[in-house]
Amino acid sequence: MSSGKDPRSLESLDDIYREAMKTPEVERSHPQDELSEDFLSGDVYSADHSADGSYGQVVMHSLASHDPAWYGKEIAIANDKMRVTVKINGGKPLSSYQLNHGLEQLGVSYGVIWQAVVDAETLSQNGQRGEIVVARGTPAEAKRNVTFPDVQRGVALDGSFFWLVDGVKLDAKGLRTLFAAESLDKVDKNTLLTKAVSPGTILARVYQNPEAQSGKNVMDDIIDPVDDILPELGENTWHNEKDGTYEATAYGYLALEDNVMSVVLPIWIQPDHLGAYYLNCTQLGDPVYPTASDLLNALMDMHIDKSVVRQGLIDKLAKCLQQGQQLTAKTVKVAEAIAPKPGRNASFELCEELGGKGRKIRNDGTIDLRERNAVVAIKAGTLIAEKTTATKGVNGANLLGETIAAADGVEQNMLFADVIRVEERDGKIYYYAQKDGNLRFSQNTLTIADIYTVSHNVDSITGNIDRSEDIQINGSVMAGFTVRSQGNISIAGSVYNGAKVFAGGDVTVGEGIIGTETRVVALGNLQAIFIHEAEVIVKGDALVSSYLYNAVLRANGTITVVINNQQGYGHRSGRIIGGLTCSSKGIEVSRVGRPGQAVTVLAILPDPEFSGQMRRLEDEDKNCRESIARIARTLPFENFDSAAIKRGLAQIPAEKRDPVIKLLTTFNSLIKRQQNIEALRKEVNSRMLNSLRNGTIVIQQEICQGSEVQFGDKKLVISVDTAGTTFTLQGGEIV
Repeated sequence: MSSGKDPRSLESLDDIYREAMKTPEVERSHPQDELSEDFLSGDVYSADHSADGSYGQVVMHSLASHDPAWYGKEIAIANDKMRVTVKINGGKPLSSYQLNHGLEQLGVSYGVIWQAVVDAETLSQNGQRGEIVVARGTPAEAKRNVTFPDVQRGVALDGSFFWLVDGVKLDAKGLRTLFAAESLDKVDKNTLLTKAVSPGTILARVYQNPEAQSGKNVMDDIIDPVDDILPELGENTWHNEKDGTYEATAYGYLALEDNVMSVVLPIWIQPDHLGAYYLNCTQLGDPVYPTASDLLNALMDMHIDKSVVRQGLIDKLAKCLQQGQQLTAKTVKVAEAIAPKPGRNASFELCEELGGKGRKIRNDGTIDLRERNAVVAIKAGTLIAEKTTATKGVNGANLLGETIAAADGVEQNMLFADVIRVEERDGKIYYYAQKDGNLRFSQNTLTIADIYTVSHNVDSITGNIDRSEDIQINGSVMAGFTVRSQGNISIAGSVYNGAKVFAGGDVTVGEGIIGTETRVVALGNLQAIFIHEAEVIVKGDALVSSYLYNAVLRANGTITVVINNQQGYGHRSGRIIGGLTCSSKGIEVSRVGRPGQAVTVLAILPDPEFSGQMRRLEDEDKNCRESIARIARTLPFENFDSAAIKRGLAQIPAEKRDPVIKLLTTFNSLIKRQQNIEALRKEVNSRMLNSLRNGTIVIQQEICQGSEVQFGDKKLVISVDTAGTTFTLQGGEIV
């Protein structure tokens, strides 16, 4: 075949000779069930009328009408017209002349491989099947060539680029997702394969060839010299135009997204900016590890404040990596926020003589009175309490150096009467008594109250006692006698049958409260060793150090009956046997009930003030309803909508309307009041229900069969002896 010149010229024959003398690599015979790329995507020419166009672009050609030898033969021209492939599937033998003539008819006029044409003739004459490349174009030389030392760039069918390292595709999207993870747990579980690079690593190199030669395709069309597509720069990369290289500017992992080359810094930062971690990802190719400078520079590039960087750990980490030591962890914390230090809250402590060091004053302005008498006589000049003042918090800083505010300590201010002397030194405030008396601390006020002291029993010698000041009794309150105080009452001994004790504050009984006719009322808190068959009412909390036996104890605060081996009451210690024990907040007891004894009832009931308020509202509602009914019978209206009232008033003579209008006004006020009462009843009822839901009964060791637990009107009878448990009201049931 000619190369575009007259085939009869000597020059043309020389070209044919030289072409024939080449020993090209003849591409042969794919297996019958395998189709070459050209037959899948190129232009296919066939004389077989059964061809259906399933592969490539099938064009029925008229070659067979002139030469039957073309039946069973196909020619495929590659998409880029740089290659022609002949497929022989049978039919009559096809000569090299016939094949050459067919190529000419298809416009193939350059790059015919004569030896391949001859081989195709031989294949056909021998009755064999196969594919042979019979023509190739000459590629144009590249004016600009781009090479990649560590990765391979491929082109997908859609024209986008993908990147390989050792045959493994790099996952740039997965890398970005990893460093955007919201939790350390997700980061630690990553299995991503990456390619690490150091600063200065050459990612790509560009070679220029200004003398590049043009090429030709098999149609004899000239192909201009081509330029490789240059990569685009992403973060942490730069183009060295002088050397023609693309280089990494930081240590990290390659993120090759389409044609953009980036280096992702190996640092993952917590979303709250409280910690930064080096990510030790699995590497492809020869592993590359960071130096201490690489990690420090990465942190600085991410605007991490130098004060939060763990420099010592980074040095050790880098040294281990450079020595080839393998890390077992996927992450290593290399920077940590400076946590804020909250300020110290102010606190008060009673002195040792008044209850012991560490006896703190609560935030609500009360003192824990456990194991402390309600009345303690102190002398002028005695140190009463110490206050540790609040301090300012020390702010912290997150990774970016932004302030994390620290809470200042909460100040606790205390009021004190002029009978208290105050001194401040060394960050503390000291409180001294300036008169003899009893220390009182209530509602954030510290004062010294006068004390009325009874040096022995309250009996026929002293008679009944009724005082405004605190009372300190160094003996007992004997049967039938009464003691009243607007303040606290401290009794060293017991309260015996038939005695009455009333205190506007706290009551402390050094021994027991005894007798079915005995009654003790404390508007503050109560402390006693035991209560035996007596009635005790407490507005605050009640602490019984040993036991209750067939007693009635009603406290608006908590009730605690705990084992106290030091009191020497044996099997009764920490136990409630029989009687009714009722609290509005909670009961905690070691043991409840005893076989063969009376039923023991533990109950949580709402604050009695709520019950009283509810009764008053019910009485007022009843009065409103009766008044509304009475006025309704008096008024001359068929009903009380506005239209009926207007019609009724219009029918009443003017001189008689005023009394009716006054009655209507009262009637309307009563209806509004009734509506307000109903709203108040709902509010009080809601508070009562909430108090029941918040109440708890805690049994530390056991509750015996037959004992009863109540929450409001709900009752639970214990059917079997039960070990320690806690009772609450949930969903309207005791659980």
